Amino acid sequence: MTPALTTSAAGRAYDYSHVVGGRQTTGMVSMAFGQDDDVYITKKERLFCDVMRIKVGPEPGDEEIVTYFAEANPGVFDGGWPACVAVSPNLNVFVTDELRHLIYEFDRDGKFIRHIGEPGTGPGQFDRPSGIVFADDGSMYVSDTMNHRVQRLSAKGEFQIEWGGLGSAEGQLSSPWGLTVDGIGNVLVADHKNHRIQKFDAEGGFISAIGSFGTGAGEFDHPSDVAVDPDGDIYVCDWANDRVQVFNGAGVYMMKLGGSAVALSKWQERYVQGNPDVQKARRRVDTLEPEFKFALPTAVKFEASRNRLMVVDSQRWRIQIFNKLTDYAEPQFNI
Repeated sequence: MTPALTTSAAGRAYDYSHVVGGRQTTGMVSMAFGQDDDVYITKKERLFCDVMRIKVGPEPGDEEIVTYFAEANPGVFDGGWPACVAVSPNLNVFVTDELRHLIYEFDRDGKFIRHIGEPGTGPGQFDRPSGIVFADDGSMYVSDTMNHRVQRLSAKGEFQIEWGGLGSAEGQLSSPWGLTVDGIGNVLVADHKNHRIQKFDAEGGFISAIGSFGTGAGEFDHPSDVAVDPDGDIYVCDWANDRVQVFNGAGVYMMKLGGSAVALSKWQERYVQGNPDVQKARRRVDTLEPEFKFALPTAVKFEASRNRLMVVDSQRWRIQIFNKLTDYAEPQFNI
């Protein structure tokens, strides 16, 4: 069954645009927006890890690969497992590493600058860090996943505060993953193993929570990331439920997106056209429906400049893109 290309509720609509990715982006996990159409992607594979800088413009098919960080810095990810990526206000690129328990800093073009942090449980130390995001003042919040806490570091990488601790009570965390900062400086955290999103103020004070374990509307199965748009709407990568859920700023459920990739990406189309056996295999299947849907989405970001939602569809090595339509009116039909 072909999926809906436009999903709407409560005056909002998300209109599927196109998909970016393919065999060039195998192992993709996280993404972050830079300047001038720059999108940075982390790639985690058993034998090869990297960060890519690609361009993703406004129209389908105008994406292009700019650089691979591992080529610019041979050996930089040896023994590592890069997880999530963020771009600082000065456009430097920061990448967390789950196996080396630290953060890399690169310039915009991928030149390595320094490491931040070390393994451990103390201030400024990490155990499998994952999500990372910057506040407007340049300070960074990091999900210190296996220490079950969030740490805030200064723009120079110096420890400032921490909060959390293993547990399921308000303000406690269990393997936090993705996180974001909203328009007034609050921090939203994907509390992965507690199956919820928690909101904190900039100092770590608990504000509210969304969700519980399950498959229904407003329920989660290991959420992996969270984003907030300029309208205050909240987007959650509901990882093991293979969907993205949308909430308003008060945390009220609005809708879900299950994926709408009815056409291959530019790069994947080239691969299929260049491999006759792949073409034959796709023509033999009863339905291409599985290709349309999300498979374990790991990251969600909202590109405010173009009013569009971008979702890392990790098991299909791609990004699905949806335009947000405001003041959407349902179609009227005269009979």
